[in-house]
Amino acid sequence: MDRNIVMKMIEEKFGSIFGFLGYQILMLSATGQPCDITFYKKPPAINIKIDQRICLAIMYGAHAKKLSEMLEYIRLSNGDVISIGEIWTINSVPEGSFSEKDLKAVDLSKAEEKIGPNGETLRKMISDTYHCKTRKEEDYYLHRFIAS
Repeated sequence: MDRNIVMKMIEEKFGSIFGFLGYQILMLSATGQPCDITFYKKPPAINIKIDQRICLAIMYGAHAKKLSEMLEYIRLSNGDVISIGEIWTINSVPEGSFSEKDLKAVDLSKAEEKIGPNGETLRKMISDTYHCKTRKEEDYYLHRFIAS
């Protein structure tokens, strides 16, 4: 699907990319589903959960100002505290992560498909967002992403 179409759909439904990220954060906080979070300037947080206090605050009537504050201090299950502004992507993963068998079953031929807004392959996009330094890292994160 064309990136411009996707971005238009996100903006129509969520108002902005931050609205979309906020929605993802709230849903993952509510469900406790694990995810990978990639960042613009640091390595990804892998197979983590987002603190459920964000969802609980909304359920108990937190106002927009409080939610905005909470999105600047998002607690992750690995002990990190992050800001929504640091996030590049959020990719949900199955509970319990992946078995080695699950990952080996993934067909990486999709990795070479050009799907990015400037003709980037899925491999290039995963390599960039996960800050991969080797082909082995690329393959690992591609397996995770496609298996998701």
